[in-house]
Amino acid sequence: MKNKNIIRIMKVVCLAFPLCLNSCIDEVFPENGQASIDQIGKSDQAIDAMVNSVVAFVNAYNTYGFQGWHDFGYSGYNLLREAACEDFFCHEPKFDFFSTYGTCNEMGDADNVNTIWYYSYKFINAANNALSALDKADDTAENRFYRGICLTYRAMNYMDLVRMYEYKKTGVEKLDNEAEGNNIYGLTVPVITTETTEEEGRNNQRAPFYIVYQLILDDLETAEKLLADYQRPTKNMPCTSVVHGLMARMWLEMGSRFELYPDDLGTLNSNTDLNIASKEACFAQAAEYARKAIDESGAVPLTEKEWFGGDTYTTGFNSVLANSWIWGSIMTSEDVYSYWNNFAGSMCPEQTFGYGNRKWQGYKMISKKLFDSMPDADWRKTTWIAPEDAHKVPGTKYKTLLNDNDFADMPPYTGIKFRPKNGEMNDYTVGAAIDYPLMRVEEMYLIEAEATGMSQGLAAGISKLEDFVNTYRYEVSLGRYSCEADNLKDFQKEVIRQKRIEFWGEGVVFWDYKRLELQVVRGYPGTNAPVGYRFNSIEGYCAPWMNIFISIYENVYNKGVVLNPDPSQAINEWTE
Repeated sequence: MKNKNIIRIMKVVCLAFPLCLNSCIDEVFPENGQASIDQIGKSDQAIDAMVNSVVAFVNAYNTYGFQGWHDFGYSGYNLLREAACEDFFCHEPKFDFFSTYGTCNEMGDADNVNTIWYYSYKFINAANNALSALDKADDTAENRFYRGICLTYRAMNYMDLVRMYEYKKTGVEKLDNEAEGNNIYGLTVPVITTETTEEEGRNNQRAPFYIVYQLILDDLETAEKLLADYQRPTKNMPCTSVVHGLMARMWLEMGSRFELYPDDLGTLNSNTDLNIASKEACFAQAAEYARKAIDESGAVPLTEKEWFGGDTYTTGFNSVLANSWIWGSIMTSEDVYSYWNNFAGSMCPEQTFGYGNRKWQGYKMISKKLFDSMPDADWRKTTWIAPEDAHKVPGTKYKTLLNDNDFADMPPYTGIKFRPKNGEMNDYTVGAAIDYPLMRVEEMYLIEAEATGMSQGLAAGISKLEDFVNTYRYEVSLGRYSCEADNLKDFQKEVIRQKRIEFWGEGVVFWDYKRLELQVVRGYPGTNAPVGYRFNSIEGYCAPWMNIFISIYENVYNKGVVLNPDPSQAINEWTE
């Protein structure tokens, strides 16, 4: 990009329902600060600014208009989704600002829920605005690259929206009957593209799953062609390896859908030109694209040393330069708007400026059950403090910036995965400006393993999984990993267990829980989930709280949309 600073004078104002543009570009159009799509399309500087605004939306702060504690960019929304699963707790619940889907309360008409809808659609709107301007611009190589970048981000967001808002059966009779009565099964979200008018937006119904699947795949296939010759300057810019990683995610999603709902394959083929032969064909595509992402990216899984932050423990999960990152955000001090309301302040226990630290005790913890499932041969285990090591000095077992006293203050199961930037523990303008992973190559290895098993058979999938874990995640002198699954369903669960360990705190596994309709279990004897979080969903169904409630304000402005049932407190909390 030619001028990254210009994004700071871009102010895109939008609502969820219409495609709109109300941008102030004072430096580009100084007379009145207002610019039409035609004007922007004729200005290289303005085009550059708009595309930068799309890329920068990953770090957008306070997008909803009131300060939600999670509204500090894509990473904050991933933490909300992380809290909906079963392995992410806060030691001091009063400082748990991601508790909406942990306590299963206020999941309907609530600002914390509304923000999710608005963030995603504002992100899409930024991409649509840039694409509209590019339609008016000259057909240059650079503008083709810009179009591919915007289509990639749009596809990512529609993929997120589909998976969050499509209603899946929960086993809770009241909710499922309401969904059936409102005829929302198989429906996803309203589609807004560059062609959508404001009038259409005001009566924009939720699109069937196959319509959005086609849109996502079309966007990605177009992006793949447009970015074929693109040499990205930094990893926050999508390239073909990123596109292929998103394709791997999408084809995995589709294969699982047709595995659970075989009739949906016929529905899709009757209403699109995708012509998918079978669920196995979808899984085969997922494996193929995952392998392309691995090979094209040149990325390699993190070593134990890299995972824990190098020799000085300063680079753990905070730099887009990490060898395993295919795609990520890039943050500078200018992107940090609050000394404590940011990802590092929430997730890095070694900092002093946030609330996830010794002063406020907002430490983030892994679940006891998942921790106990890790053998000592898995070197990732020392990412979290073992119960027998809590309140003791770290010794050589744990890699930390903290002094002995501060380390000994942390409770069992606390995660020390994420580091403040450059190891800066006190100055938030430095320490909080950490990059955030959007795609790591390890995910592609695990997608490849699952998809291979589902398309080529159990033995082939197990071979891929065992090879990954033994090569990259086990100290084999202490023992070798062996997958004991004897059927495909249990094999998938084991792949997801590996993902739960690998991507703790990264917002990845929400999509797997909902894709496979896995049971969420937080309540059991000995659980370390705080009281008020111990909810178990019904086995064989989607957890009710993973059917995200559509913002009630969308229903006010868009008369065509039908809301999901409110899942608040739909299941009683587990008790001893």
